[in-house]
Amino acid sequence: MRLLTVLLSLFLISTPVLAATEPTEIRLGKAPAPPPAVDANKTRSVERFLAARQTASIDRSRGQDPRRFLSGSAKVDEETLTGAKGQRLVAFDFKDATIEAAGAGRFRVQTYLLFADKDGRVVESRDETLLFSGEKSAYVCVSVQPTNVMRWDSSEVEKSANALSAKDALAQAEGFLQAWAKSQASGSAYSVEEIYAAGQGKLLVPCLRFTAEYGKRGYDVVDSPLVLSRSSSGYRIESN
Repeated sequence: MRLLTVLLSLFLISTPVLAATEPTEIRLGKAPAPPPAVDANKTRSVERFLAARQTASIDRSRGQDPRRFLSGSAKVDEETLTGAKGQRLVAFDFKDATIEAAGAGRFRVQTYLLFADKDGRVVESRDETLLFSGEKSAYVCVSVQPTNVMRWDSSEVEKSANALSAKDALAQAEGFLQAWAKSQASGSAYSVEEIYAAGQGKLLVPCLRFTAEYGKRGYDVVDSPLVLSRSSSGYRIESN
């Protein structure tokens, strides 16, 4: 036992003590430089143009407002500017990162527009490429090019409601959403995605609700399904 103790002591004495060291940081090249800040005059020019289009879509008597931000050579029809008759531009959006130079004194930007009918139901969404030209703070739009237009058709939802004998339930869900849209202080719209049987006399109505601040880019969207249950007087909305 004594011999074992002596051997262990000799082992500890002969073993070097490794000092704790910090991990070595290895850098592979230089960190990428942050992207250059976008000229605020450009973002304001885009937002003013889109806000004027929104105003004209709500009040058709102001149809000339957006044309103050258009070059005289730009050929843009009324429906492209403000949406079809009976539509209003509920929301618009663009990202600073999509603003890019397009030659001397010019830049282009990708935008997204959302249109609704008079009841607040989304009827169209659209991607556009806008081309602006000018110097310093005086930029005008010289081209409006829709790149992707989608019609939000509700015919498939109506077919599902008919198959479930739930036309009244769908109408009640629509009425609830229309009342919600009208109660909002800011721009708002909704879209009913489908209607399903949820068992025990219940129906599930997936829907999207959009809200935006009038005249400002950006919007919020909430996926908030409605749950309806059958009652003696028809259907009752349980969850909204």
